[in-house]
Order: sequence, then structure tokens, then C-alpha cells
Amino acid sequence: MKRRPKFDKLWSESIAMLPAELRQPLVEAIKEYQTTGTEPAGLHPTAQCVFNLLKPVIDRRAKAASYQRRRREAEAQVQRAPATADTGHLVKQDRRYIRLIAKRYNLVHCRIKSEIDRVSAMLADNGIDRIPVSTYKEYLEQHLAAS
Repeated sequence: MKRRPKFDKLWSESIAMLPAELRQPLVEAIKEYQTTGTEPAGLHPTAQCVFNLLKPVIDRRAKAASYQRRRREAEAQVQRAPATADTGHLVKQDRRYIRLIAKRYNLVHCRIKSEIDRVSAMLADNGIDRIPVSTYKEYLEQHLAAS
């Protein structure tokens, strides 16, 4: 369940009130449950009662940690699209694509680059702050076809 067990100060204070022969098995059972998820067997009924009271807290923390871990992993896998202006710069630097556009629409390179700037401004005005390069190229070609 958890990589490193967390043991609250309040738990320690409460367990300290138990008889000495119940303390150590209970502490070990709590740590074992936090690290592996294995419920204790053969605890004294009083220690089992304390464990059962702490179990929902441990489970809730493990669930929250699991959600957080999955969220971090998902965020690490998702690559954010570059900012719209950065996408425009990337398209401007793609010489092969610029040559293709120049032939397809019979435009000079400086005109294509000014159209790229117009598309970037238009997208930014419409609230599109991040866009993948492929989608940007589609917008650019639609803009050039309409012109």
C-alpha cells in the first residue's frame, strides 16, 4: 500500500495508554498494514479494537496517496502542446513545410511567414493559448485556402 508508514503523534499517545504487552504487537500490525495491506491475525481483542479504529484512516490515506500517484503519473505522461506563438515559430522553422506551402499556394516565403503570424494572433484572440503543431498547420492551410 504505502512505501513509508506514517505514524501520528496522537496514535503514539493513545497506544502508550495500553498495557505494555499490547503496545509492540499493535505498532507492528499498524506498520505492516500500512506497508503491505495485510490485516493482523491473532491480536489481543483490545489491540484489535484499536487497530480497527485506525484502519479507516490508514485506508483513506492510502486511497488519497494512490489517486495522487496516478495523477502525477498521468501528468508526466501527457505532453503539453506548445504555446500558440511557439507553435508558429516551430512552423516557421520547418523549411520543408514552408516550401510545400509555397508551392501549393504559390506564395513567397515572407508572405507565408506573415500569414503564420496572423494565424497565431487569430488563435490567441480566440483564446487558444496552446495548440499542437499538426492542428496549427491545419488552421494555417484553411486560412491560406480562404485567402
